Amino acid sequence: MTRRLGAALVVAALAISLVGCSGDDPSRTKSPVTTTTRSTVPPPLRVLVLGDSNLFQSAADVDASLRGAGFEPTLLGVPGYGLKDLFFWFQQLPGLLEPDPDVVVVGLGTNDTHSDDEVAQFPARLDQMMQALGDPPVIWLTHVDDRPGAPASAGRANNAAIRAAPARWPNLTVLDFTLEMAQNPYILSPDGLHFTPEGMRIYAEKITEAVTARLT
Repeated sequence: MTRRLGAALVVAALAISLVGCSGDDPSRTKSPVTTTTRSTVPPPLRVLVLGDSNLFQSAADVDASLRGAGFEPTLLGVPGYGLKDLFFWFQQLPGLLEPDPDVVVVGLGTNDTHSDDEVAQFPARLDQMMQALGDPPVIWLTHVDDRPGAPASAGRANNAAIRAAPARWPNLTVLDFTLEMAQNPYILSPDGLHFTPEGMRIYAEKITEAVTARLT
């Protein structure tokens, strides 16, 4: 073997060795690298809203306003119902409270003004409702002082009972919507009880503001 041929064979052997060690070997396959990312976005805070015909009629506005602020609302508005209908509310509450709402909004009291007896029982029924609601923060709305067709000062008495309730229930906050209606005559419709479209919007807006303030 000549010296030149021997050198050529050594170079060829080195070249083959380098190819075998290279990462570019097509006979080898690379395992795909997968990564898992977990969402760090917390779930929206849950809001339960209970009410009468005013909530029933304003449901779309209230739902949209709360969702627009990042909350997850559940609404139940029943025309004509109040604390006089505790049996109904007690039937509904276990299912409504099962998702563990972060705050409960109550707009009841206007329909507890039909008689002096209803007015007299209102504070005790409010206490029963608060006991049934349990520990979550509660926002309770006042409504008209003078309900059409009700005994004189019945609405005023129930609103006073709502304003007095936080002294017994530290988790209760009052949203004094009576003051809002006094400051804006466009909230109430001509029947002096239900809301105009503008009133529905303001009602929803004030509920959302109260919920935001309570939870932040």
